[in-house]
Amino acid sequence: MLRNIPNRFNLSTMKKFLPLLFLLVSTGLQAQVLRNLNFRYLYNPDEVFTLSWDVVKQSDTYTVFYDLKLNDTSRLYTDLKITWELRKSPAEKTGIPKTGTPTELESSAVRKAGSLQFSADADQTIVVAKVNVVDGKKSWAFLFYKPLPETQSLYATSSTNDMIKESFIKRGSPVSFHGFTSDKPLQVSYYKDAFPAGAPAFSTAQARVAKTIKPDSVFSIDVATEASLPHTGLYLIQQDTASTAGIAFRVEEDYPKLGKLESLAGPLIYVCTKQEYEKIKLAGNDKKRFDQVILSITGNTERARTFMRNYFKRVEAANLYFSSYKEGWKTDRGMIYIIYGVPDEVYLFDDREVWEYKNENFKERFQFVKSATIFDPDNFVLIRQKSFADDWYQMIDLWRKARF
Repeated sequence: MLRNIPNRFNLSTMKKFLPLLFLLVSTGLQAQVLRNLNFRYLYNPDEVFTLSWDVVKQSDTYTVFYDLKLNDTSRLYTDLKITWELRKSPAEKTGIPKTGTPTELESSAVRKAGSLQFSADADQTIVVAKVNVVDGKKSWAFLFYKPLPETQSLYATSSTNDMIKESFIKRGSPVSFHGFTSDKPLQVSYYKDAFPAGAPAFSTAQARVAKTIKPDSVFSIDVATEASLPHTGLYLIQQDTASTAGIAFRVEEDYPKLGKLESLAGPLIYVCTKQEYEKIKLAGNDKKRFDQVILSITGNTERARTFMRNYFKRVEAANLYFSSYKEGWKTDRGMIYIIYGVPDEVYLFDDREVWEYKNENFKERFQFVKSATIFDPDNFVLIRQKSFADDWYQMIDLWRKARF
C-alpha cells in the first residue's frame, strides 16, 4: 500500500503500520498465536502463491483489498482457498470468522482479486487472512495478519480501480487518491533527491535522513482528479502541509525489475571496489564498457552471466519487499537481503525486526529497528556492528566468484 502517514508517531499509532506477517503451519496447527514465530516465508519469492493485501477504514466499516496469485504452474487455483477472521490481539489462537460475498475485481486461472467489507467490535484489533493450500489429502494454512486502522484511511487506486498495495507506481500511470475531504485540493510535494544506498553492515558511519527535506517542487491537484505523475522520484500527497497526514510513494521507470543498463549500476555498489563502481557509472548505456567491468570482477563470461542473473533477482525481490522513501535495494533490509539471501528465521516485533542466518557458510543475526520518517512510519535501520565485517567480506568474495 502507498505509505499512509499518520498524524503522530507514537507507539499505539505505529502498530497499525506493522508489515503483514506470514506463517506456514499444518492444518492441525491452524489455531496459532500470531507472534514470536518464525516468519521466514514473508520474504520467500518461491512460494506457491503470492498474496498482496491491505485493509482500510472508511467511516465505521473496514474493507480488505486482496490479490491472490498462483505462482506454481503445476497447481490449480482451486487448490487455494482464502478465508478471513478478526482477533482481539496477536496473542489469541483463534478468531471470529468474517463471512460474506467479496466484490470480485478480477478472476482468472491464476489470479483472484477483490475486496471484502466488514465491521468490527471495539475489542477486535487485527484481521487475519488464512490461505489453505490443498495437496491431495493434505493441506497447509498460510496465516497473514494486519492491525485494523484506528483512523480514517488514506489510500490510492489505479485506473482499473485496484487498490495500490505497493509503495511505488510506474511513471505515467494514472492514480486516484481516497480518504481525503472533498473541500480542499491536494498538495503534492516532489523530491528528486537520490537517497544514498545503505552503508555496509559493519560501518559506523551510516548517513541518516533529515527530519525534513525541502521539496524540489510543490503543486496542487483537485481531490477528485486522476493524476498522472511524469517524473521519477519521491512524492508526498497531503491536504494540509502543516500536518504529517498524507500518502508517500515513489514513482519509478523500470521497476521493481531493473531493465535499463544505466539502472543496473547503482545496486552493484555493494560488491564493487570504489574504482570498479566509478567505471560502471561512467559506462552509462555503453554495454561493451559495462561488460568489461563485470568480466574484470568475475573472471569469465559464464561467471559474469551467473552473477548478473542471480544478483539482480535479489535486487528485484528487495525492491518488491522493502521499497520505502528510497528504492528497496538501497534500504538496510534490502542490502542485507541482496548480500545474504532469504533469512533462515525472521522474528517481528512492534519496534524491530530480527533476521537470523544459520547455514554452512555463516551464522549471523541482524536487528533492524524502526526509525520513522515523514515518508515512511515503518522505516527500518540496521543496528550495525564491526563484528559483521568478516562475514560481510566473505559474502562479497563469494558473489564476485559467482558462487550464488
